[in-house]
Amino acid sequence: MRRLLWLSVAALLAVGCSAASGRGATAENRPDLWPLSGVLHFTATESAMLHRAEEQEVRKCMAGRGFDYVVVPVGDVEREAAVSPYGLLAESQAAQNGYGLGLRRLQKPPIDPNAQQLSALSERARLAWDEALKGTRDGPFEKIVLEDGPTVEVPTDSCVSVARGALYGASWDRNYYTFQSLSTSIVRDTLEHPLVKAAEDEWAACMRDEGFTYQERVDPLKALKKRLDAAGSDAAAVRSAGKEELRVAVRDAVCQAEVGLAEQIARAQKQVEKALPRARTSLLKDFRKARQTALKRAAAQPAASPSR
Repeated sequence: MRRLLWLSVAALLAVGCSAASGRGATAENRPDLWPLSGVLHFTATESAMLHRAEEQEVRKCMAGRGFDYVVVPVGDVEREAAVSPYGLLAESQAAQNGYGLGLRRLQKPPIDPNAQQLSALSERARLAWDEALKGTRDGPFEKIVLEDGPTVEVPTDSCVSVARGALYGASWDRNYYTFQSLSTSIVRDTLEHPLVKAAEDEWAACMRDEGFTYQERVDPLKALKKRLDAAGSDAAAVRSAGKEELRVAVRDAVCQAEVGLAEQIARAQKQVEKALPRARTSLLKDFRKARQTALKRAAAQPAASPSR
């Protein structure tokens, strides 16, 4: 799939559906809490399968327009699928990846498998290829007006759009963006709920016991990002910042479990969703059906050669 308030915060910082188990939980057993019963969340396996199927549809469309297209490999779907919209951490996840800040610094930008062939084309041919893939500047588009967000314009003459329509159905983008906007508002309202605010105050007290003077859960990310920025290209400083990130993240996960943060988020989310107008959730049944159809279509597609 080409995330919600917490992920937006993490992105701005250049970082990063079982029942909640409460105060008796360990930091290892972080529950997966997603708005709308996780209808927008896909597992790593599902994400990889959908990506490959969509890329095959793009390649097919590009070939029909006379262009060669090399499918883009699946990205780091394991890590993406594990990121909680509420910033919940499992201790093992924290011990291995921290918040993902250092890992993102070390990651190299993905290589575009089409770059080599495009470099051999004339400027005019490259423009034609790009327009076939992404749509023409003045071409047709679908305007999606979101109730609590910006207006999204989706080109309908692009091979990306054609591929998504073939895999997900004609109404997918409109419904997806609608539910994504709704999910964002659910996460925002849940994080502002008194139950969660009280748990986060307890979390801050728990962190203070270890010498951390954080007031909000985003504060460790801000502090660690600042330290990584200061480290620059100094390898020793980057390693030191990485060790500190792991130490802080592990303690964060332990404190989340100790104060029952996940349990309070689950309770608050349930109350927030219960208060939603019925009109805003009435399309969920159809969306779930479209989701399952897309997964079935993706599973039925033959595997593509990496070079195609």
